[in-house]
Amino acid sequence: MDLQVEKLETHEARITITLTDEAIALARREVARKLSKQMRVPGFRPGMAPVNVVIGAVGEQAFANELADVLGNKYYAKAIDESELEPYGPGQLEDLKTAPPQLIVRVPLEPTVDLKDYKSIRVPYTAPAITDEDVEQQVQYVREENAIVTLVERPAELGDLVEADVEVTAEGKEVLHNHRPIVLDDAKIGLPGLADAIVGMSAGEHKDATVTLPDDLTDESLRGKTATAVIDVKRVSSRQLPEVGDELAQTVGSFSTLDELRNDMRNRLIEYRTRSSDMQYQTQVLDTFTGLSQVSYPPAYLEERLKELLDELKSDIQRDERMPFEEWLKVRAKTEEQAREELRPNAATRARRGLVMREMARAENIVVTDAEIAAEVERTMSQYGNTDTAELRRALMRGDNLRSIQNTILSNKVLGRIAEIARGETTEQAVETAPATDATEETPAGNEASV
Repeated sequence: MDLQVEKLETHEARITITLTDEAIALARREVARKLSKQMRVPGFRPGMAPVNVVIGAVGEQAFANELADVLGNKYYAKAIDESELEPYGPGQLEDLKTAPPQLIVRVPLEPTVDLKDYKSIRVPYTAPAITDEDVEQQVQYVREENAIVTLVERPAELGDLVEADVEVTAEGKEVLHNHRPIVLDDAKIGLPGLADAIVGMSAGEHKDATVTLPDDLTDESLRGKTATAVIDVKRVSSRQLPEVGDELAQTVGSFSTLDELRNDMRNRLIEYRTRSSDMQYQTQVLDTFTGLSQVSYPPAYLEERLKELLDELKSDIQRDERMPFEEWLKVRAKTEEQAREELRPNAATRARRGLVMREMARAENIVVTDAEIAAEVERTMSQYGNTDTAELRRALMRGDNLRSIQNTILSNKVLGRIAEIARGETTEQAVETAPATDATEETPAGNEASV
């Protein structure tokens, strides 16, 4: 066997295995014996029909396919060993030549990451600030949540709570699909002019109205366009907001005064915004690290990330929209392939982020300990109340559930570490003694990347 290896720009390798005529002849006889045992060849005992007779019985293409399998099983693994390649997945047969006898296989290679001088990377961090206006906005939210709602028999007015079916479309695309109660306030609806269109309608009334779509609409192609709103009002209720004072504070919690409520809200806002700011900073840092790293992977790796995203999209639609994926596609006049291709940029981002995080875990000796897993299992169990704890613990410690827990912990530790590096907190990590986890490479977390 003679071997030639060609590295491709796609992070794959093309292996050309040149075989002897004797090796090919031997493999052809092996295939003929196998096939003639599986079928009746008139005039010959099972397994004894000549090669040309078997080819005539099964066809040249079927025989060639079987021959490729036999040759691949015999010589592919040996070729991989001799070439010292690190395959990411199984190779694909590109060609089987007869003159000279050659087996040509395309092999996806294990992804590689060069983090460059990552320890010198610095990204500015700004801690969030909370203003009095932020706190007062939270007070207004509390007022909204404690509004006194009363069913009325009159036309809707601004500020009312209206139960209505509302569908807004523009140029054949769905902009809004609502069947829940809405407050007639453009700021709450997020679609200027829709509240005014509903004002004056009573329960049981139908209206077709037009609204102008805002300039900050997610779909840039529809910004500023005229849309049609189909409105069916079912019920109208008035809303009376409570006064801002100590009584409001006493209504919503164990507070004696409005000042106590405001202080609690300020503390909660600081905690929430710090957590949110830290997550955004970690994503920013991860993208900075990723952008400065040299990341290579084969097409097969990207296709797997793309499949993951499509599966997640299907699950999200089933859960949030309560409709089959096929119906969702029809509503948007898309094919599954179009939806899949729209996800490709996100899949590429996920691939690069995930690989950089995996390499960071290796470079910084970041692993997950049994104690960390146990703590996370207990935290997860606490969210299930009176569920059978023994059975739940067993379920969490098995298969995909365990891998998900391991991966989440490892991802959070890696993100925390790169944030430390980016802020200049370069104290060397102590190498942990627990074994590294068997975490999957791409389980989307809040940053859409994991190790």
